[in-house]
Amino acid sequence: MMKNLKTLLTKKIVIISVSVAAGLILAAVIIFVLIKSSPAGEDAEDPFDLTIEAEKDTDDAGGSEEDEVTIMETASADTKVESTAATTILAKNDSTRNGYLGRCVFLGDSRTVAMVNFGLINDDAALAQIGISHPSFKNNTFINNAGKQYTLKSYLAAHQAPVIYIALGVNGINDPSEDHYKNSFIDLIDTVMSQAPNSNIVLMSIGPVNDNGAYKKTVQNSWIEKYNAFLLQTAEEKHIFYLNVSEILTADSGQVRSEYDAGDGLHYNGEGCRAILDYIVHHPVPGISDEGEYTVHYIKPNPKNTKVTMDDGSGIDASKLQELMNMMVETTPVPTPVPTATPTPEYTPEPTQTPTPEPTKTPTPTPKPTQEPTATPIPEPTKTPTPTPKPTATEDPTPEPTKAPTPTPEPTETPTPEPTETPTPEPTEEPSPEPSEEPEESSEND
Repeated sequence: MMKNLKTLLTKKIVIISVSVAAGLILAAVIIFVLIKSSPAGEDAEDPFDLTIEAEKDTDDAGGSEEDEVTIMETASADTKVESTAATTILAKNDSTRNGYLGRCVFLGDSRTVAMVNFGLINDDAALAQIGISHPSFKNNTFINNAGKQYTLKSYLAAHQAPVIYIALGVNGINDPSEDHYKNSFIDLIDTVMSQAPNSNIVLMSIGPVNDNGAYKKTVQNSWIEKYNAFLLQTAEEKHIFYLNVSEILTADSGQVRSEYDAGDGLHYNGEGCRAILDYIVHHPVPGISDEGEYTVHYIKPNPKNTKVTMDDGSGIDASKLQELMNMMVETTPVPTPVPTATPTPEYTPEPTQTPTPEPTKTPTPTPKPTQEPTATPIPEPTKTPTPTPKPTATEDPTPEPTKAPTPTPEPTETPTPEPTETPTPEPTEEPSPEPSEEPEESSEND
């Protein structure tokens, strides 16, 4: 009987345990399904309402099949717009949405690479390389963060976007031949226009620099202003567009705004790159749709895939490469401690120490006359200039040893009562030395 009862209880415990476990599993499945079915990214916050998907690590050089997909819209004859004299410089449109970026690609240098690395534009929406100059752009082989390799020709064949931004010109701006600089730029523009005939070409102005920055020998704002005028003229002649992004990057001093400087005077930090992106969105090519939402498929920069052009025109050298890469993924600039270290020795040399002991030595003899004439002579030095206390200090020590009984009347006799006392007490001895001593002292002060 007892065995049957134990067996029955054991079976009930097993059934209850199995039921509870099944219930927990079923609840977990329901919760999982609800989470998966809910829309993602609605609560994500971004300065420009951009959706940034999860980061993908690509250790191999070939990327993945997802990276091969073209994410921008293809241009057509309907999206082609010719600029006029009134529309060459793109005007502001505050109502433009970020869906406009899904119809744009960018051809650029390290400044464009930084915008990709900060997660502001898609890796596949940019053909860019650190140190590249526009004369080298046409025949260069590029590699992006996903490890995908392109040439300009192969990239434009797969990326016929409605809008193509050319953000080049700062590298090699110290070209000694102005004709070579201009002719090579025009050749690049013509190549892009011929290989993407339905795309709208936008020449971005060359952003400002710090004339005293790390690249002051290879780029100056005066050169940038000259070639920006050339780019605007070229845009007008070819009926394409010009984006004057420099107006939000330049301070009143003509230098790059300090809050946008990454630290070397040439590259822009995350805040500066966001300001550029916001300017692009709100100065669109007229007639291009801004429907939809721009989603950034962020791919972390991989040092194995980094390609750099280190020629005379780029101004980049191997010693600055790591510093430059750090600027493109970090908001804190690396070279900031350098300017703070230099001024400290300039303010601590000996010239600042020598004047300090001198004033301390000079006031020490001055309190001597103040101690002797306690009551009456105090107002006298205040009325007269600084040289007056000096003769009183010299006169007092000399008569003190000769005239011991009369130290107190002497200060009173010198200002006013000298003519009354000189004839009565000492007609022969005292009047003669007193006038002789006074002119000698006055000649020494002169």
